[in-house]
Amino acid sequence: MYESHFGLSGPPFQLNPDPAFYFDSRGHSNALAYLKFGVYQGEGFIVVTGEIGAGKTTLVRTLLEGLNPDQVVAAQVVSTQLESGDLLRSIITAFGIPPLGTTKAHLIATLEGFLTALATKNRRALLIVDEAQNLSLEAIEELRMLSNFQLGKHALLQSFLVGQPELRTLLESKSMEQFRQRVIASCHLGPLDDLETRAYIEHRMRRVGWKDQPHFEPDAFAAIHRWTGGIPRRINLLCNRLLLACFLNGENDISAAQVEQTARELRGEVGEPTVLPQTSPSAARVQPEPGPETAPAGAEPVPAVDRERALSEVVRYQLGPAGPLHAPLVCLIDGPVGYMKAGALAQALREQAELPVLVAVNPGPESAVSAAKALDGALPLPAVEMHLGAAPQGYAAMAAQAQVRFDALLDELQPCAVLALGAGDAVLACSLVAVKRGLPLLRVDAGVRGTHRPATDELNAVLMDRIAEVLFTSKLTAHYTLYREGIASSRVHCVGSLMENVLHVALERAMSPEQALASAAVPDDCLRQPQGYLLVTLGLSGPDPARELREVLQVLTLLKGEIPVLWPADASVLATLQSAGMEKQLRKSGVVLLPAFGYLEMAALVRQATCVAQGPEARWQEECATLDVPSFVLAVRAGQDHTAEEAAGLPVARNADQAVRAVQEAIRMRSLKEEQVEAYWDGGPALRIVQHLRSVLPRQSAVVDDGGVTWSAVS
Repeated sequence: MYESHFGLSGPPFQLNPDPAFYFDSRGHSNALAYLKFGVYQGEGFIVVTGEIGAGKTTLVRTLLEGLNPDQVVAAQVVSTQLESGDLLRSIITAFGIPPLGTTKAHLIATLEGFLTALATKNRRALLIVDEAQNLSLEAIEELRMLSNFQLGKHALLQSFLVGQPELRTLLESKSMEQFRQRVIASCHLGPLDDLETRAYIEHRMRRVGWKDQPHFEPDAFAAIHRWTGGIPRRINLLCNRLLLACFLNGENDISAAQVEQTARELRGEVGEPTVLPQTSPSAARVQPEPGPETAPAGAEPVPAVDRERALSEVVRYQLGPAGPLHAPLVCLIDGPVGYMKAGALAQALREQAELPVLVAVNPGPESAVSAAKALDGALPLPAVEMHLGAAPQGYAAMAAQAQVRFDALLDELQPCAVLALGAGDAVLACSLVAVKRGLPLLRVDAGVRGTHRPATDELNAVLMDRIAEVLFTSKLTAHYTLYREGIASSRVHCVGSLMENVLHVALERAMSPEQALASAAVPDDCLRQPQGYLLVTLGLSGPDPARELREVLQVLTLLKGEIPVLWPADASVLATLQSAGMEKQLRKSGVVLLPAFGYLEMAALVRQATCVAQGPEARWQEECATLDVPSFVLAVRAGQDHTAEEAAGLPVARNADQAVRAVQEAIRMRSLKEEQVEAYWDGGPALRIVQHLRSVLPRQSAVVDDGGVTWSAVS
């Protein structure tokens, strides 16, 4: 009625969910990232809750529109008090499967056959259950049983449960413990805040060609937020009535007074109080619920006895003077590189007064960072570290174990914030717990895309960047990546890479390459060649190490005419040389075989190298990038996929000719290099992070009780 009068192309505030009007508030954006993460994982359950009218259905339909139907077959079921048998029939109907019978056994066989057929075509099935708070316990148990369908190691069916807050209460019952262990993530959609309410209204109006007719006065938006509480459906109802009233009254302005009058009329029509609410709900976000609902996804609130058991699995160390452990900064790490970076940041924090202690938390077993721990005394390491010991098993089981232990640890430590270093599954699982509890989540090395890391870690990084409050990037290109992904620039700070701090210390304390070769009784004349040297860092990891070593030596033999080749060989190489009797081929290759050096000596060799030939894991890539040393992956094993390395811009030499070209290009670049300007010597990245933390973290008092936390001694 009013659309043509105001020059609108359609109704801006219809009540039916429409993905075309999806508004990317922070809460909805984070929830959508959770859903996309769940789709990629391809297993387990994701639970999304929100008040009536919070935008859950629109969110789900937006997700469905973005899925590739050639890869994911999605079906949606709206639950209206469905029992287990009714639910099975509804699922089969939603997927468009003709049933083979009416008994439960027939229904299950029909569904399993359909899902298996999809899997054989490399397609997956996704089930979305809307209004899931109406499901019976038996129906939810039926969903859990359906999640057991597998082909090989791959789940055949993944389910999302979407419902009102009562769904969380339902899932917290004792009988749902097994189901909770299958939940890989959960989030709650809250209301929009006042600024988002205005942006939401303007977004919907612009979608239909709004040209500021009618005009919303600034105080009208605040009034709309007060009367609707920031609930999208209530905003739609009120704004639709406001536009109609404006049209009928022949007006072109919407004022706060008009909002109040219309809101009172609407409330009176539905029997609600016509007085202005005293308080408005909090801002929309993926937020923790009060009380027991702060438990992590996949785990019920941990009782005292279970919490003690969870904490008993945590291995703790105090490696140096840590000071009072009051409201520390918890730093999540998942590997040796993250451990070293955490040490560099911990040292910078110790040098600043009134800043919290850094506690390094490794969600996995202690062995995950053992390589870096061996550097104690050579590099700064975290003064306090803890290992949760989550077993590296399937994602759902590992995440549940890590989250329960991390949740208990957060109760003990009461940290001021959580900082995530790394992008592994366990770091993500613990990051979700921090966000769920309302703790500030900070991200280091944010915005890094297209690396040689696994595809799952790549997606994890995207999700953590979306949910983190503060993001520290290592370079401006990462800053721009986050900008393109819609992340507000106010959340992003370009500080450089903490690897610069690690190398700053490592290279000061390392013996020189000349000293390293002398310690191995190897002449150092290869270090004085004008073209420099090629450093080989790869090990042998294939099923046939003798064949792999033979092919590597054939390539390196051709390279000796271009450049001296140094290979600090690990145990796998030395054992294969001896068992396969390849000493003669080694001498013919001209390769200078060195003993395996420690991190410090290897860093010094990388620093002076003309080029580095790495294995598929690209272990030294971050050091090479920081030191501006060219590198490539030497990929001689047939059938091995190296698309990840190539996508990251890391050259892959699949044969001798490609390896020769990579080395020749590195020699050419070496001749063009001016005297190296070692800007990373200033230790700047850690200091810049600390300076920012000073502005966002609470100051520490001089004397604080540490709450009785005890630590095991380190000999």
